Amino acid sequence: MRNLKINAKIKLSVLALSLAGLSFSCSDFLDTPPKDIFTDSNFWTSENNVKTYSWLNYDTFLGYGNNSGTTADFYFHNSNNFDDNLAMNVFTTFNTTANATNANWNSYYTLIRRCNLMLERVPAVSMEEAKKNHYLGVAKFFRAFSYFRLAQEFGDVPYTDAYLNQDDAKVYKPALSRAEVINNVIKDLEEATTLMLPIDDKNITVNKYTAYALLSRVALYEGTNRKYNLAQPGTQYLQKAKDAALAVMNNAAYKLNPDWKSLYNSLELLNNTEVILGKRYLRGVLGNSIQAYTNTSTVQSGLSKFAAESYTTINGLPVKQIGGNAEYLGDNTITNVFANRDPRFAKAFGNVDYAYSDKPLNGLTSITGYVFQLYNNPAATGTEVTTIGQNQIDAPIFTLSEVYLNYAEACAELGTATNADLNLSINKVKARAGIATLTTDGSNASVGGIQINDPQRTSALEQISGVVSPLIWEIRRERRLEFMSWTSLRKADILRWKKGDYLDGTKNPDVLLGARIPSLIGTASKTKVDANGYVIPYTVSRTFIAPKHYLSAIPTNDISLFLAEGVELKQNPGW
Repeated sequence: MRNLKINAKIKLSVLALSLAGLSFSCSDFLDTPPKDIFTDSNFWTSENNVKTYSWLNYDTFLGYGNNSGTTADFYFHNSNNFDDNLAMNVFTTFNTTANATNANWNSYYTLIRRCNLMLERVPAVSMEEAKKNHYLGVAKFFRAFSYFRLAQEFGDVPYTDAYLNQDDAKVYKPALSRAEVINNVIKDLEEATTLMLPIDDKNITVNKYTAYALLSRVALYEGTNRKYNLAQPGTQYLQKAKDAALAVMNNAAYKLNPDWKSLYNSLELLNNTEVILGKRYLRGVLGNSIQAYTNTSTVQSGLSKFAAESYTTINGLPVKQIGGNAEYLGDNTITNVFANRDPRFAKAFGNVDYAYSDKPLNGLTSITGYVFQLYNNPAATGTEVTTIGQNQIDAPIFTLSEVYLNYAEACAELGTATNADLNLSINKVKARAGIATLTTDGSNASVGGIQINDPQRTSALEQISGVVSPLIWEIRRERRLEFMSWTSLRKADILRWKKGDYLDGTKNPDVLLGARIPSLIGTASKTKVDANGYVIPYTVSRTFIAPKHYLSAIPTNDISLFLAEGVELKQNPGW
């Protein structure tokens, strides 16, 4: 049944492709009317056609990537999307010059055009009113998601909420400010929550609670981005983030799954109570390559020293707790490193031995020595593990765990966090992980009656852009560990907190180091280590330049196209 259903979706999607407005530039997607055997007048005739058209929107969720592709939200890196957790097996750094085109810019605007057409045509389609409203909400959801990502990546961007004809004077107009774009995104999402059905096709299509989950993400982003990057009040957005998260948390249908790892290594996330929205993969229809890249002779991307030291011990204390942490046994051996640590550490990375070019482990090597194993599933065998494009584990897109941590962070940033708030949110995540839960006096954080005092929180690195309270620090730590390898989410967090310096090898040397292997000191091994025995994965470093690298460059082709129409599309600072 599942196979037939998905194949039917693919066939119908091909028919609807004529209305997708696929393009290669912002101007093209605004200008070009759809062409094919279907016309605009004969397609919008039934609920089934509307549903088919809406399926095209889901390609925007990258998940683990498509087939052999490595453009994904997890694990894989490129010059526009890398974080401080995983060192890519091939060195990655920031773009230095503006590119003529940008794939994200093109694909987001293509989706926006589809959504604007959908919003214009659906009201005239004969269908049940509740379903009509739902699909209007679906269009608003995807339009909001696309504009949100545009604003995150590019700042001020052209904005239109109408499906425009080629000769419309509004096709080319100055970019709208990032703040106004985000306000429109929030407006779309708030309207979507009132229009969409509470559930539609289980957790593989968007619904009212997916809209609330995205709203909590967007509003948290805006509230913290304003506070840390713009020195502006973000209170109203933080309150929206808290309220939207609570709407999901109050839905008893959503519950944390007992096994954290199962979110990332399951062959089937359908009906998983923690997954608000998932991306499904199926043999012969759609695969990914996430397992193949971590289970074959390809050198793995590896955990950085900077990330490894962020894992607390089971008692909830940081490894360098001022005053000491008896549970932490140091890093002289891999046994000591993993002893008494947050159980998610050993679920994501192998704790038996390090693996590197001089000494593979079961055929595997890692650029930093830490063997990545989060995606391993014993039920998956053969080519479904080892062959690029044939892996079938499903990917989480929105989860209850993220919503819980959105809520906790919003409360902490508002300065209103209570122990009841922590128990309602972050402590559920920590308890599931198997580590001690937090208490707070509103600013400080404690575990088991001991106040957390992490020297990293007030280090020179943190003081570059500003030190945060112990409670906010611990909530940020929890996001990092809970979503380890969720590259796009971590990168967005780093930038909204104004912590781009985390990615700079000079300001933060630990981001370009790996496991400690003292036996390699002074040897002629191919794997190089520093004087203390920490693996050096690269012979080059990277520099984060502010404000340049907080935003991507506006594609120069589009700047030229707009200029030809008498409209200046300004380039971002530093580019």
